[in-house]
Amino acid sequence: MAITILDYVKSVIGDKDLYTIEDCDAAGVDIMGGCQGCHAIIGCYNAYPSTSGYWRCADCIGDDGYATIADFTAAYEAALLTCPFCGNADTISETRATTGERTEEYVLECGDCGAVWQS
Repeated sequence: MAITILDYVKSVIGDKDLYTIEDCDAAGVDIMGGCQGCHAIIGCYNAYPSTSGYWRCADCIGDDGYATIADFTAAYEAALLTCPFCGNADTISETRATTGERTEEYVLECGDCGAVWQS
Protein backbone atom coordinates (compact mmCIF):
# COMPACT_ATOMS: atom_id res chain seq x y z
CA MET A 1 0.00 0.00 0.00
CA ALA A 2 1.30 3.44 -0.90
CA ILE A 3 1.80 6.15 1.69
CA THR A 4 -0.36 9.29 1.74
CA ILE A 5 0.76 12.89 2.03
CA LEU A 6 -0.69 12.84 5.56
CA ASP A 7 1.60 9.92 6.43
CA TYR A 8 4.52 12.11 5.40
CA VAL A 9 3.21 15.09 7.41
CA LYS A 10 2.88 12.85 10.48
CA SER A 11 6.50 11.73 10.04
CA VAL A 12 7.67 15.35 10.04
CA ILE A 13 5.34 16.81 12.71
CA GLY A 14 4.82 13.81 14.98
CA ASP A 15 1.64 12.20 16.29
CA LYS A 16 -1.28 14.54 17.00
CA ASP A 17 -5.05 14.22 17.21
CA LEU A 18 -5.58 16.83 14.49
CA TYR A 19 -3.38 18.10 11.66
CA THR A 20 -3.78 21.64 10.34
CA ILE A 21 -2.72 23.63 7.31
CA GLU A 22 0.16 24.95 9.42
CA ASP A 23 1.37 21.36 9.92
CA CYS A 24 1.31 20.76 6.18
CA ASP A 25 3.13 24.04 5.57
CA ALA A 26 5.78 23.08 8.12
CA ALA A 27 6.25 19.76 6.30
CA GLY A 28 6.56 21.58 2.96
CA VAL A 29 3.38 20.23 1.33
CA ASP A 30 -0.03 21.65 0.50
CA ILE A 31 -3.14 20.56 2.37
CA MET A 32 -5.19 20.15 -0.84
CA GLY A 33 -4.45 19.43 -4.46
CA GLY A 34 -5.68 17.65 -7.53
CA CYS A 35 -5.19 14.15 -8.84
CA GLN A 36 -2.83 13.97 -11.80
CA GLY A 37 -4.90 11.21 -13.36
CA CYS A 38 -8.59 12.03 -12.92
CA HIS A 39 -8.26 15.64 -11.68
CA ALA A 40 -10.32 14.96 -8.55
CA ILE A 41 -9.84 17.36 -5.65
CA ILE A 42 -7.89 15.57 -2.95
CA GLY A 43 -6.67 16.44 0.53
CA CYS A 44 -3.51 15.33 2.26
CA TYR A 45 -5.39 12.43 3.88
CA ASN A 46 -6.35 10.83 0.54
CA ALA A 47 -3.55 12.11 -1.70
CA TYR A 48 -0.77 9.73 -2.64
CA PRO A 49 2.59 11.07 -3.80
CA SER A 50 3.50 9.39 -7.08
CA THR A 51 6.84 8.74 -8.70
CA SER A 52 5.86 11.23 -11.42
CA GLY A 53 6.15 13.98 -8.81
CA TYR A 54 2.43 14.70 -8.64
CA TRP A 55 -0.37 13.62 -6.32
CA ARG A 56 -2.83 10.93 -7.26
CA CYS A 57 -6.01 9.60 -5.67
CA ALA A 58 -6.42 6.01 -4.44
CA ASP A 59 -8.01 4.97 -7.74
CA CYS A 60 -5.19 6.40 -9.88
CA ILE A 61 -2.03 5.69 -7.84
CA GLY A 62 -1.64 2.08 -9.04
CA ASP A 63 1.99 0.97 -8.66
CA ASP A 64 3.34 4.53 -8.92
CA GLY A 65 3.27 5.34 -5.20
CA TYR A 66 5.92 5.10 -2.51
CA ALA A 67 5.82 2.11 -0.18
CA THR A 68 7.64 3.89 2.65
CA ILE A 69 8.13 7.40 3.94
CA ALA A 70 11.90 6.93 3.56
CA ASP A 71 11.49 6.21 -0.17
CA PHE A 72 9.31 9.29 -0.62
CA THR A 73 11.60 11.52 1.45
CA ALA A 74 14.66 10.51 -0.57
CA ALA A 75 12.88 11.24 -3.85
CA TYR A 76 11.34 14.48 -2.53
CA GLU A 77 14.68 15.87 -1.36
CA ALA A 78 16.40 14.85 -4.60
CA ALA A 79 13.69 16.61 -6.63
CA LEU A 80 13.88 20.04 -5.01
CA LEU A 81 13.46 22.13 -8.08
CA THR A 82 15.82 24.41 -9.87
CA CYS A 83 15.36 25.70 -13.39
CA PRO A 84 17.48 23.59 -15.76
CA PHE A 85 18.08 26.66 -17.92
CA CYS A 86 19.00 29.46 -15.46
CA GLY A 87 19.42 27.63 -12.12
CA ASN A 88 16.74 29.67 -10.32
CA ALA A 89 15.06 27.87 -7.42
CA ASP A 90 12.77 30.60 -6.08
CA THR A 91 10.08 31.21 -8.70
CA ILE A 92 9.28 27.77 -10.13
CA SER A 93 5.55 27.27 -10.61
CA GLU A 94 3.35 24.50 -11.93
CA THR A 95 0.94 25.13 -14.77
CA ARG A 96 -0.97 23.16 -17.41
CA ALA A 97 0.09 23.16 -21.05
CA THR A 98 -1.37 21.66 -24.21
CA THR A 99 0.76 18.70 -25.23
CA GLY A 100 -1.41 17.26 -27.96
CA GLU A 101 -4.53 17.95 -29.92
CA ARG A 102 -6.74 16.87 -27.00
CA THR A 103 -4.35 16.50 -24.09
CA GLU A 104 -2.93 18.71 -21.40
CA GLU A 105 -0.12 17.97 -18.98
CA TYR A 106 1.32 19.68 -15.95
CA VAL A 107 4.58 21.49 -16.68
CA LEU A 108 6.96 23.60 -14.65
CA GLU A 109 7.67 27.24 -15.49
CA CYS A 110 10.52 29.45 -14.35
CA GLY A 111 9.41 32.91 -13.26
CA ASP A 112 12.85 34.38 -14.00
CA CYS A 113 13.71 33.20 -17.51
CA GLY A 114 10.26 31.96 -18.63
CA ALA A 115 11.47 28.46 -19.54
CA VAL A 116 8.85 25.69 -19.48
CA TRP A 117 9.62 21.98 -19.05
CA GLN A 118 8.04 18.70 -17.99
CA SER A 119 9.30 17.18 -14.79
